[in-house]
This record gives sequence, structure tokens and C-alpha cells, in this order.
Amino acid sequence: MSDSILKTGNTVNRFLHRKIDREDELQQIVELAANICNVPIAMITFMDDQTQHIKFKAGTDHSEISFTDTFCKYTVIQKELLIIPDTLVDERVKNNPSVVQNPHLRFYAGSPLTTHDDYNIGTLCVYDIQPKTLTTIEQKMLHRLARQVTRLLEFDASLQLLKEQYEFSRVEEIKLRSFFESSGCCHLLLDTQLRVLSFNNAMVNLLRSNYQLTIAEGMEVNDYIETGFVEEFIRNCKRALKGENVNIEAIINPSKGNNPWQLIFEPAFDSMGAITGVTYSATDITQMVRDEKTVLEQGESLRQIDRILSADLHHPLEVIKGAMSKMKQQGYPDGIIEFELLEKACNELLNKGSLIILSDERNIGYVPSSLTLPYK
Repeated sequence: MSDSILKTGNTVNRFLHRKIDREDELQQIVELAANICNVPIAMITFMDDQTQHIKFKAGTDHSEISFTDTFCKYTVIQKELLIIPDTLVDERVKNNPSVVQNPHLRFYAGSPLTTHDDYNIGTLCVYDIQPKTLTTIEQKMLHRLARQVTRLLEFDASLQLLKEQYEFSRVEEIKLRSFFESSGCCHLLLDTQLRVLSFNNAMVNLLRSNYQLTIAEGMEVNDYIETGFVEEFIRNCKRALKGENVNIEAIINPSKGNNPWQLIFEPAFDSMGAITGVTYSATDITQMVRDEKTVLEQGESLRQIDRILSADLHHPLEVIKGAMSKMKQQGYPDGIIEFELLEKACNELLNKGSLIILSDERNIGYVPSSLTLPYK
């Protein structure tokens, strides 16, 4: 079996299992081929390595033929028109079931359907039950009709593929837009000139409430960024356009209060990985800063309480230890178990109290104090 047949499997399936919108035009080509060549049977077929699939036909009811029994297996291994004037004298087909049995085919002509990438996926073929030949004009017309079949099939497949990609893109766009809008952050997508390409409702509401500004696609930097922040905004966008991720905290509108915001500038990429713009996100982190301040204050309060408690415990233990020391100096008799236990317990409590103080200084209420905002 020819390698060229085996290589066409995926290409044939691309047409074979796809709904064809140009069915009427293709059926007309089949009927036209039969009329031009003055024969009773004509077909448009797709071929894989096992079966000849008859998709459009005139003068026959067959829907498929075994690859072994088809005449067209000799057509798809070449690029030109194949003509068999008399099947009974052609060694390739004289014993074919369609020749020796009904319908007793005696004439065949077929032109391969060659795709733009040079694969033969099937044939436009005609048959007669009488030996005959085709004139030069009839041969040219049959070959040109085959080329037209291929063009229609490829155009139809490309159009359907575009429709599928468009529908897929629309679904993905809806998903992305839903995610974009469900975020509580303010988002902007900018081109390389920092003009607005897209934005979410959170950004619309922020600009409207704080600046009485209605944002729109195509706006320049000075149109949507506060005057006092424009220079820094442009500087951070340029860093993002060079491939850097910029994450800062700032007061972006001091006149409206001291609310801190987390600002993120990141490069936007196309499908090939090239930077095509900047994504800008702004998140109000006022509550987070307040929560961190509360934790710090609570930690300090706990440390003060522990210092007081440790001091209250430490003083009487020192008094007891001093008294016991004096008793030992005065010759208190050795071997009194109660005295030894009291001295041991006193030392342990003093040591534990020191460890508690040290632990409190290092751990209790500890919160990283890394939030330093570049307030304007």
C-alpha cells in the first residue's frame, strides 16, 4: 500500500466527519461531470487506507466500497487524471467484481482531489458500462471540476473552523470577563502607549466616585490617572513593559483620606509571548493595615501584662530565696527534706519566670512590621 495513502488518514477525516455546508454545489458538480463526460455514473469520494467513502453521487446507490475493490486506489497515488478506456483489457481492474459482475463497468476516468498541502484525499470519478475515451476538452473539464471540488471542501472546512474558533473565543471571553468583573480589585489593561484597552466595573466605580471620571477605551494616561501620580504611574508601567513585575503600596489620593492601596504593574503578553501592554491592578488594603496595627497593639498589651505578672511573681520568690539563704548561713540543720524541696521549687519558679519574660520579648504578639507605605 502506498505511503501517500497512509499519510492522508488525518486529512481525509478532517473532511469525512465534518458537516459540509456546500452540499448542493458539490452535488451539482457531480451531475455536471456526468453530463460533460456523457456517462451514467459519477462520484465524489473520500479515501482512507480501508474504504472509499462515496459522499456525492449520480447514477449509483453505493455509499462506500472496499479499498481493495475500488478503481480509485490507482488514481490517488498520482496527481494527474487516470483514464481506463476498456476495463476488460486493463490488468489492474479486469478482474474487479464491478467489471466481472453487475454493473459490468467498462470505462473509468478519475481525477484526484489534491489539497493545498499536496495530499490526495479522494477523487472525482466517472464510469460507463461501455468502453470509451474522453476528448481533450472533457479531460480538462473533469480535472478542473476536481480542483473546484477541493477548493469548495477546503473553503467550507476553513469557514467552519473559523466559526468554531469564534465560538470558542466568545465562550472564553465570557469566562474571562466574568472572572474580571467578579474581582474586587480595580483592573486596567493598557497597550504599549498606555492607552486604555479594557477595564472592569470596579475601576469604573472607583474613578466615578473619586474623580467624577467616566473611563473609556483609548484614553491617554493623563485622562484617567490623578495628576500627582502620573509620573510614578508611567515609570512603573515602563518597568512592566521591560518584563518586570512591580508591586508597591501607596496613598493614591491623599485628598480623599489616608487609605493605602496595593498597586501591581505586570507585563501583558500575546500568544507568542511578546509583551503587548501592561496590566494594572489596584486593591484597597486599608482594612488589612488596620488589622495588622490591631495585632501589633494587642501583642504589646500582652507583653506588658506578662511583664507585670512576671514581676509580681519574681519579687516574693526573691524574698523567700533570701530568707532561706540566711537560714542556711545560721546553720539550719542539713537533711530536712521540706527545706530542700522548698529551695528547689523556688529556684525552678525563678528560672521559669526568666524564660517566660525572654519568650514574651521574642514571640508574644510578634507581627512582621514590614508595611511601610510610600505615602505621598
